[in-house]
Amino acid sequence: MKRNRWFQVFALLVMASMILAACGPAATPTTAPTQPVVTQAPTQVTAPTTAPTAVTAPTTAPTKNSIIIGTTDKISSLDPADAYSTHDWELIKNVHNGLLRWKPGEMTLEPDLATDMGTKSADGLTYTFTLKDGIKFGDGTPLDATVAASQLNRLLTIGSGATCPNAVAASLAVPFVKSITAPDAKTIVFTLTMPIAYFPELLATGPYMITDPNIFPLDQCVTVPPAPIYGTGPWFISQYVQNESMVLDPNPYYTGDLKPQSDQIVYRFYSDPNTMSLAVQNGEIDIAWRILDTGQISELKKVTGVTVGAVQGGGIRHLIINHTMAPADDPNVVKAIASAIDRNAIVDTIYGGAVTPIYSDVPPGFLGQTDSFDAIYASPNIDEAKKFLEASGYSASNPLQLDLWYPPDHYGANTVPAVQLIGTQLEATGEIKVTLKAQEWSTYVTNVTGGDSYAVSIMGWFFDFPDTSNYLDPFVYNGGQGTNATVAVAGSTTGEPITNTFNADATQLVSILSQADVEQDSAKRIELYKQAQDLAASMVLTVPLYYVPEFVVYRPNIHGSSDFATPETLNIGPNIEFNYSLLSKTP
Repeated sequence: MKRNRWFQVFALLVMASMILAACGPAATPTTAPTQPVVTQAPTQVTAPTTAPTAVTAPTTAPTKNSIIIGTTDKISSLDPADAYSTHDWELIKNVHNGLLRWKPGEMTLEPDLATDMGTKSADGLTYTFTLKDGIKFGDGTPLDATVAASQLNRLLTIGSGATCPNAVAASLAVPFVKSITAPDAKTIVFTLTMPIAYFPELLATGPYMITDPNIFPLDQCVTVPPAPIYGTGPWFISQYVQNESMVLDPNPYYTGDLKPQSDQIVYRFYSDPNTMSLAVQNGEIDIAWRILDTGQISELKKVTGVTVGAVQGGGIRHLIINHTMAPADDPNVVKAIASAIDRNAIVDTIYGGAVTPIYSDVPPGFLGQTDSFDAIYASPNIDEAKKFLEASGYSASNPLQLDLWYPPDHYGANTVPAVQLIGTQLEATGEIKVTLKAQEWSTYVTNVTGGDSYAVSIMGWFFDFPDTSNYLDPFVYNGGQGTNATVAVAGSTTGEPITNTFNADATQLVSILSQADVEQDSAKRIELYKQAQDLAASMVLTVPLYYVPEFVVYRPNIHGSSDFATPETLNIGPNIEFNYSLLSKTP
């Protein structure tokens, strides 16, 4: 949950996501992994078939006519100047509002606290918004433009320093927002350091939600304030017990158009997906949301009395290629890997068709998306893979020795068999010997994004905002989330291209993406992004694998709103925004 040239500083610190994996900050590692490493040779595998096992569910009793949502996500921070995980942002957006929002179920921006979509100056450096009348926080405190600008400025102060423990949300503002001011009680003005093509989209992200000064002071980062937690949104948090439950009640001062259709939302936090899966089957919870494995989803589809909605969101899986670490620093090696991967086999064998193969880090439907990998490598192509390997001196008698790293638990039960199958596909060349190495997530994500420890590793990514730039820039600028396509340089928004075989390509890629970041003409951005994807595929910046949907599972008496898109997924659209106000429950 990264920005343009400027924003890559923040892209370094997180993962994504969201994807639909939980995103979290990552520091550059300085030592080798300290957690136990599990190594194994790849084996032929089949999709897991284990059904959920019975475990005692939480017993907190709801009050009123509550809708109970189960999740395996944990809360890290509820301060918009600090929070970065997908679930934290979800809660923040149900309690607070921003000037703009995504229309429920869609990827279309619309006004929220602002009267309209705002005015942009001709040079793209100034955005001016007018605040709606009569807005109050849930504790009755009035909101005017002066308060709003002051609270948003927390991003530029405490969010960018040592006050906030994560300090990643501010990276969506600090590198490109020069100032946030209120010339009068109705007007908010953003002055940018450079024109940003997707700045309106950023205003709909979690960090730009406007907070109550009585709860989130200007000089203090409050990661999880004591309940009640008020905003201007349709809900306020009335109760919270860490890792157990959270209760949200309707905000009596809410003046927007997404008024709650139920009396109360109760969140129950589960330690594992199996327990949550069983709870929704037994009716202990009404909705199971984030995160269920595809194996559990297959079982739940067979259960009478629950509905499984597939949300075609923005989560991807790909191989991170460290272009400065042997053997991935050899262009022939990474092109051999790109040629040998059989995505359809992974999709069908491991996921039963529940995920979609991708041939670019940009998923289908995004601006300028093109299947560059398929055009260049037409994988699986074992003969071509062998040609690349043999060009670098590898053979059946002198095979490439490759370590393939992965986190065994973080992306669900399918991760292990998926990585095993990838290893088997690479070994099908007869000229690669793969050793699988597993590492616990907190150590793993630090080592991958730091770019010092692993030559090839599997990672997930979910956008911070639904723009093509957010799938390309993070893997190029300032270290590139472990690709080392560039080297982070103090004072630089993009970093310097690495000095090796890819130097010319990396230089050109930075140039193309930098142009796309500020280009205001969509047609020109499309062409720039097509060029960038072709170049990224040619140099095997990463190896895109598959596109992962998010699943929401719910009981038959739970409904979304027919007034907005995708009621079959409870109005959760491709940007994975869950508006609790649209939920209703029949007796």
